[in-house]
Amino acid sequence: MNEDLRLSITHMTAYRWSLPDLVAYCKDFGFSGLGVWLPRLTEFGEERGIDLILEAGLQVSSVGPVGGFTGANGQSFDDAVLDCADALEVAGQLGAHALTICTGPRAGHTRGHARRLVVQALEKLADRAGELQVALALKPMHAAYRKRWTFLHSLDESLDLLDEVDHPAVKLAFGVEHLWRETNLTERLPQLVPALASVQLSDGPRHPIDECEQQLLGEGDAPVSSVIQTLLDADYDRLFEIDIWSRELWRSDYSAILAHCRDHFVRAVAIRG
Repeated sequence: MNEDLRLSITHMTAYRWSLPDLVAYCKDFGFSGLGVWLPRLTEFGEERGIDLILEAGLQVSSVGPVGGFTGANGQSFDDAVLDCADALEVAGQLGAHALTICTGPRAGHTRGHARRLVVQALEKLADRAGELQVALALKPMHAAYRKRWTFLHSLDESLDLLDEVDHPAVKLAFGVEHLWRETNLTERLPQLVPALASVQLSDGPRHPIDECEQQLLGEGDAPVSSVIQTLLDADYDRLFEIDIWSRELWRSDYSAILAHCRDHFVRAVAIRG
């Protein structure tokens, strides 16, 4: 495996592949790790899946996404926290860098109450996450994802929430396609590095109107190469995750998608060098 290729593939990118398919591709084409999507792990068999990943010698950049603390999916707050706690144990067994957390939409709550629910959940989970050395990675997303995924859409409101929780195991999942529109992002990125649990690479249009219309790296409007280069210069030392949610691309050739993204990343690193 090419140890210099600091890339992982989230299973959401190769949506229809089985877990063995994804593991085999990562090994065969030099990717350093993968992001585990819990439904695929459960489908394959949790214990078998954990053994498969560990025996392959792959790093696990993230597990998830989980969360939904606001109850929008019909699940109670306590049940959502318990599900996250179970996922956290799985992440610990895998030696995962992060557990990706999506808050859930507001679901009729005031913004302040929705925020309090998320803070309470993270406080309940944080100590165990610290013991397992798995970061709880809070993921803000573009407003196009507000109906199903999260009420957190900006960098500042997400960082404010992290400050309120104030625990070293609670960090940020930085999705490039979700946050690249932030003002003065390039100047801010080096200061963000200590707060980053994961960096997820995808591209997309400047004004998305719906979720799951992300694009291949270099084919949208996001400054993906610049973000990669800036983070490397600022000593970001974890894997970069290819994490593309696209109904169109989910119907296409995953090998071609991933080869394109790998080549884009390699070029970005080479230009920096």
